[in-house]
Amino acid sequence: MKKAGFAGAALALASAGWLVGAAAAQDFNAKSVNLVVGFPPGGGYDTIARVFSRHYGKYLPGTPNVVVQNQPGAGSLLAANLLYNAGAKDGSQIAMFASSAVLEPLIGNPQAKFDPNKFEWIGNLNRDTPACGVWKTSGLKSWSDITKRKVRFGASGPAAVTAQHAFFLKNVVGADIQVIMGLGGTGPIVLAMQRGEVDASCGMFISSVRGSFRSDYEAGNLLIFVQFGKNKVPYFKDAASIYDLVKSEDDKKLTEFVFSQAEVTRPLALPPGTPAGVIKAMRDAFDKTVADKEYLADMAKTRIEAEPMTGAETAAAFKAITSAPKAMIDRAKAVLTPPK
Repeated sequence: MKKAGFAGAALALASAGWLVGAAAAQDFNAKSVNLVVGFPPGGGYDTIARVFSRHYGKYLPGTPNVVVQNQPGAGSLLAANLLYNAGAKDGSQIAMFASSAVLEPLIGNPQAKFDPNKFEWIGNLNRDTPACGVWKTSGLKSWSDITKRKVRFGASGPAAVTAQHAFFLKNVVGADIQVIMGLGGTGPIVLAMQRGEVDASCGMFISSVRGSFRSDYEAGNLLIFVQFGKNKVPYFKDAASIYDLVKSEDDKKLTEFVFSQAEVTRPLALPPGTPAGVIKAMRDAFDKTVADKEYLADMAKTRIEAEPMTGAETAAAFKAITSAPKAMIDRAKAVLTPPK
């Protein structure tokens, strides 16, 4: 009788699990999925999105095509705004935008038309270490060089790390920096550095330096002078750590607040109000995709390290950011935003 009871309970549990999966599959019936990337083609966001899109569909109910659409603008705020306010709630539209954009409503950017806590997070494709670099013809090589004269930093928009991290160096560490915005993603900014239109750029994630910019970096054309990870990355050689440059306890706390969110590098979101069954189906497919051997082989070809986070982990990371004390958020607003 005990064996029969155990078998019956197991069957009931299995049936319940099947019913949940079936409900998720029933809720998700999109014929195609549009993955909006908030940056131009050619950069790290675009590269990883295109690799992911080739494998994600086979784990979604109905195996829909997943199509990447680049929607750059305002440091990926445009993509976040569009998904939040006009995104279809049936799973046919998802978006990848900078984690730095999540800070923008908190620090009072009127262009940020969303509540970051209301996005539904599918997962995060990789955790990355950001840095800033210069082109060899700039006459700059190290952090010491940066402190000796005015330096022009290229940036996309105020919500992008290319702007935020440059403003941090200016307003917290005291470097004499001019931030020139409107240049697009890191690809166009690097071209501007090569032409001598700007001297430097932040937003140089290790995945991009190892991938898109590897040949230039290893040839000594692109030089990394400061890195923002909690732990120093050997690949960035002798680049200074931001954690060594800040001195006061308050500055150290602010540094951790600002740069910890940068490590949730390439999150995928659904719009608010997406049904639970759709969220589950897309999260389950995400988890299967990032463990897929063919996906991992394709990622290895890009030299981007796959270190994903689940949807629940991604949501918890952003909740921790948005739940920071008001005094911390107010100070971040003061140091990360352009002067009025």
